[in-house]
Amino acid sequence: MRAGPPKVKGVNTGRGTTRPQRRGGIALAFGFLALCAVAAAIAVPNLRAPGLYYDEVIQAEPAVEFLAKDGTPLQIPGARSVWLCGRWFPVMTQAYMGALKSQALIPVFALFGPTPESLRLATLSFALLGLLFALLWARLALGLPVALVAGALLAVDPSFLFTSRHDWGSFALGFLCRCGGVYFVTSGFRRGSRGHLFAGGLLCGLGVYNKIDFAVFLAAAGAALALSAPRALLTGLRAPPRPVLPALLGFALGAAPVMAGLGGVLSALRVFVAGRHVGSVGLREKAETIFTMLDGSHFQRLMLAGGSFDDVMRVEGATWGPFPLIFLASALFVGLRLLRGAMRGDWDRAHAFVLLTSFFVLLGTLLTPRAARIHHALNVYPFPQLLVAIALVTLWRSRGAARRTAAVLATAAALAGSLNADFATLRTIRETGGKGRWSDALMGLARELQGRPDTAVVSLDWGTRSPLRFVARDLEVDEPIWRLRRPAAPGGGWTFSGSPRHVYLVYPEAYAVFHYGGAFLEAVRRLPPGTVSIRTHEDRSGDPALISVRFARDHQLVYRSGGFEVRLR
Repeated sequence: MRAGPPKVKGVNTGRGTTRPQRRGGIALAFGFLALCAVAAAIAVPNLRAPGLYYDEVIQAEPAVEFLAKDGTPLQIPGARSVWLCGRWFPVMTQAYMGALKSQALIPVFALFGPTPESLRLATLSFALLGLLFALLWARLALGLPVALVAGALLAVDPSFLFTSRHDWGSFALGFLCRCGGVYFVTSGFRRGSRGHLFAGGLLCGLGVYNKIDFAVFLAAAGAALALSAPRALLTGLRAPPRPVLPALLGFALGAAPVMAGLGGVLSALRVFVAGRHVGSVGLREKAETIFTMLDGSHFQRLMLAGGSFDDVMRVEGATWGPFPLIFLASALFVGLRLLRGAMRGDWDRAHAFVLLTSFFVLLGTLLTPRAARIHHALNVYPFPQLLVAIALVTLWRSRGAARRTAAVLATAAALAGSLNADFATLRTIRETGGKGRWSDALMGLARELQGRPDTAVVSLDWGTRSPLRFVARDLEVDEPIWRLRRPAAPGGGWTFSGSPRHVYLVYPEAYAVFHYGGAFLEAVRRLPPGTVSIRTHEDRSGDPALISVRFARDHQLVYRSGGFEVRLR
């Protein structure tokens, strides 16, 4: 059995930098810059489209409010801010999600202003910095060729690029913390660097602070390490604790805001889990999410479904690539080689760690209640790409033209499939400007109403307030969804007094979340002609994306038992 992961020539041992190491470092640097150029060429053009989505903006809003002199703290369940330097500094976005992204966006918005472009460039940059750490770890543990191949697979992967560009679930920072944490912990133990160990622990702690489901990755990586290198792990645990203390200290510091409110986190998770049990339908939904994440079609499906996660798998015509098949074949290939190596006493720990971490993270995602969205499944990145790169490089290094040909064809198929899905997704975005909840029609309405003190918006569905306020902060927006769902007095209904200055927004039924819009439109369409104006806002392809309603007179809305009554004054 090997004493550790396969060593790369020129790895720093503390006695200086060797010439092979310098050459490898230069190759990695140029490779990373080339991959960033490719990723930017795909993901940066036309950053304004599609329109802003609620989950994309919810953590940007506290950064905007912190920079504003009259800013207010985020007002959603679980959000927490502290008064700092005369401003409301965000600490938690929700009980299970810290405000790390909000904090990281504060300097970005201070320098470049809060715009869709600056928001999306920032989150894409966070992910590309994570890509750098993934390359550094892969070079350290697996070798430069594996690092560059895995980097190429990631740089064109549609799920990675578009989820980073339109970040929700705070994926980009989670990816950065994951890759940076693994790199610094590994290099810290190899070099005996307390600074690297502290940095690795800090990034892992910040990953948990960023979002609590980072714990799935930590548990999976820990289990993979225990199985792939049990003797080394036991030796490390029996040794004096001094090398481990910096990592533990860093982790405690990074995760401190979440740990301070652990009771609230556990309470929120109990409510969250109780809402829906893990059954066969849930497992199927998660498996479909994982598959479409790997084949690169998930984000285009979301675009075509108008941002409705529930309808992703009903979409037809999305473009996909062969990566899931290549991933499964690679897992089988690497697994068989590891099995043969174990029987000979030649176990490659680094390869085993990548394979087992991939398996355990995906298994953890399947077992975590309600973790059915792509930002949950993406906790496994970059390990699928690392596993495929291991298989491809191993095949290339094998004797025989057939194996080398298979490596070249598989690499070309994976890259071509991802690029094809990239361009198809970009074409959908360009032609539609986003559909439904993701349509830029909402942004157009925000710019139209911006700066008009005679206008106030009332959203009768979920997800419009934050995007509207991000584009037009001076716009008065009310979103009384929760008051509609829980009327103040049992049987008393919900009442709202309005005037001609109020603009009511609803989604078409296909994109509705709470479905109050249909009952509202049914009520207003019964009114006499000339008393109300109903306007349909279309996406670039001509499909309805949003409906706005404005009354010509003072009025009162009453909602009872699933229906609206309009009283004109």
